[in-house]
Amino acid sequence: MHLPEEFEQKMRRLLGEDYDRYAASFSGSYGQTFRVNQLKIQPAELLRRFAVTPVPWCSTGFYYRGEERLSLHPLYYGGAYYIQEPCAMAPASFLPVKPGDKVLDLCAAPGGKTTALAAKMKGEGVLIANDISISRCKALLKNMELAGVRNAVITCESPERLADRFSGYFDCVLVDAPCSGEGMFRKEPSMAADWSPEEVARYSGLQKEILAQAASMVRPGGHLVYSTCTYSPEENEQVVETLLARTDGAAVTEGQGGKEPMASQTEGCFHLEPLPLYPGVDIGHPEWSMSGDESLTCCRRFWNHRVDGEGQFAALLRKEDRIEGVCAPETSMEGDPENTETADSRLAVTGRKKNRGKNSRRRGGRSAERPDSSEEMIKEMKHFFADCHLEIPQERLQRLEERLFLLPEHCPDMRGLRVVRSGLYLGDCKKKRFEPGQALAMALCPEEYANCLSLSADDVRVEKYLRGETIEGDGKDGWILICVEGLPLGWGKCSRGIIKNKIAPGWRKQ
Repeated sequence: MHLPEEFEQKMRRLLGEDYDRYAASFSGSYGQTFRVNQLKIQPAELLRRFAVTPVPWCSTGFYYRGEERLSLHPLYYGGAYYIQEPCAMAPASFLPVKPGDKVLDLCAAPGGKTTALAAKMKGEGVLIANDISISRCKALLKNMELAGVRNAVITCESPERLADRFSGYFDCVLVDAPCSGEGMFRKEPSMAADWSPEEVARYSGLQKEILAQAASMVRPGGHLVYSTCTYSPEENEQVVETLLARTDGAAVTEGQGGKEPMASQTEGCFHLEPLPLYPGVDIGHPEWSMSGDESLTCCRRFWNHRVDGEGQFAALLRKEDRIEGVCAPETSMEGDPENTETADSRLAVTGRKKNRGKNSRRRGGRSAERPDSSEEMIKEMKHFFADCHLEIPQERLQRLEERLFLLPEHCPDMRGLRVVRSGLYLGDCKKKRFEPGQALAMALCPEEYANCLSLSADDVRVEKYLRGETIEGDGKDGWILICVEGLPLGWGKCSRGIIKNKIAPGWRKQ
């Protein structure tokens, strides 16, 4: 493939005698790769079905050796796995997220890394997934729903606006920053045509600003992963060293990206933590930095001629406990005057398991409307949730127009921010009926809904259902959850053995 001359010269300087191997790698490939979604299924269950090889740096990632397209398999529509480039699995794998954490994915779309973080959280804690592009947020929302994530808030905001609200708030922050994409040239050759030193410099300046804002939102003792899909030292080591220098009081040299942003008073002091070193994975290079800081060897760089994957860079930073940060108080929607008791919140919804949510769309501080007081609608809601074995706390229910949502537990106050989704979308409250939503179906386990039709992956009814057709099946009349191999696909409405298809139009197989 044709590479820009200045880029080729730069790579020859960085790689030396290894450049020829790098150039030859553009004619190679590594097949399909996927990451198992542990919110729905365990790797061992898929290993019995697919011929795979593990991705070394991701315990749930696999290279697939079969001929079948993974995106067409019924289990894909059930959210069993996410198709993802193998090196892109590394950043979320490196971030030490645990259940109950408050987590931010600052540049989240399209959601591959976000859904990996959600799986680590096991439905506990609060995950804020942000992207500054509303069009990219649509893909992010779809992937979060497909994965069955219950405890997320999706926002469309600038890093500065979030930093103003969440100073010192998060246990873990992931910044997969916009970059020049040098590591993706093999996968998307068109990106090479747009490359220039000026673009690298522009991205470097932007990355330093984003990283400074992200750093201010990490609590003392918390962690931050900075990653890119580029090889450029100006966008990797030189961005990381800017944060290290700015937060420990050292002088900062003005680089190609322009003057460095001022440090936040709550930014704190960060240090790099060493990451695992896998075969073919390179360490960071202090000699490519401005300061020569030896701790930069803790970073990791994935070259596409040394590993089976595309280019990636990752660094894990920890904020010192001793730094006195200003931590945002934990807030809850319980005290929000806009969420006073309503007819919906008085609905008694009980069951065996606790639900951990998927949304309220509150944009620019719009208040949730009071629900319809229709007795028929409330009666049907109670009837539906009687079959849904979930415990839904009344104070976490929220209605916006005709849509009903379950907010995440300990959801922070999001008023004034551009919110795309908060928590779990339960369904629509119509005049005299309640219609469960696709997101609720995807978030359920079969044992959480009494009326289910479970099909095998090779059952012809699966294909018919995914294409939006009516199918036959046993089940009591009313709403029925259609599943494949124990994974929900969507809703149907059963009447005397005939199931009317209720899968959302945008989820149908084309």
